[in-house]
Amino acid sequence: MTRGMVLGRFLPPHAGHIYLCEFAHRWVDDLTIVISVQAQDPISSTQRVAWMRELFPFDRVTRLSIENLQHPSDQPPSWARWKAGLEEVLPVRPDFVFASEPYGADFARILGARFVSVDQPRAVVPVSATCIRANPFAHWQHIPRCVRPAFVKRVSILSPDPAEASALAMALAEKLGTKWVPEWSRTPRDLNEGSSTALDWTEIVRGQIASEEALARDADRVLICATDPLATTMWAELLLGSCPTGLRELPRRPYDLTLLMTPNTPSDTAGVAYPLSEGVNFVARCERALRAVGRPFVVVNGGWEERTATALRAVEKLTPSHCAREVR
Repeated sequence: MTRGMVLGRFLPPHAGHIYLCEFAHRWVDDLTIVISVQAQDPISSTQRVAWMRELFPFDRVTRLSIENLQHPSDQPPSWARWKAGLEEVLPVRPDFVFASEPYGADFARILGARFVSVDQPRAVVPVSATCIRANPFAHWQHIPRCVRPAFVKRVSILSPDPAEASALAMALAEKLGTKWVPEWSRTPRDLNEGSSTALDWTEIVRGQIASEEALARDADRVLICATDPLATTMWAELLLGSCPTGLRELPRRPYDLTLLMTPNTPSDTAGVAYPLSEGVNFVARCERALRAVGRPFVVVNGGWEERTATALRAVEKLTPSHCAREVR
């Protein structure tokens, strides 16, 4: 049985890493992928291990802490300490070391293995993790599906009329060639036939988050969400008179931009879609809540064409259409 090792930072994993690891997987019978980690890394080791295990479920993925030990790409390292660290995490000594960097030959030497160079000139996959971190949108095609949610820009829409929010989300997604997230649960819309106290508001939020995370994998740079947990919290407070404890305890969701739609008429029309009391100013409540959490937002008003144009301009600022390709 032949055994191999791939060592990398995977900050983040990209198409070049996939090519490297799949090449190694097909060369040897048993492959170990070692993720070198440091506390100051911009992406957590837990996240990187999860990504690599999803990408390579049939290979062994482990991590090696290199605190106070420079990575070979930074400066000449202490090879004795690297050798000791690798021997701790490797099940057995590898026969082959695969790398797209020159220092792969040094790792092979200290482990008594054969070095196999894989696409060092970046001719097969012209990208690097450094370039992706600096400008992920310029290299979107090289970011694996499971990694994209970490970089996608998220836009949510709040409106007193959820149907209009969904229409705007769909229109924006179509114009931008990306995905949009509809309301996961329409249950609150049907409250005229039931009681708001019987709703599991926490489940509604969890469902919305699950839908968002699933669709973020297929989004093209930006994900348009027809609602968000803040909107659900607002509706719960308005309908119940107070926010359920479980809803407040959920982690706060990050959004790069929120589009706050005003009603079509001067008076607030929130009661059209939901059984709210007359005179409830849903938009004002949302604006106060957005300011309280420090979330960027743009007020969207006017006729449909004006609303769509305003929203599109705001979203496009998040994802510049012309990104300089920067390849090392």
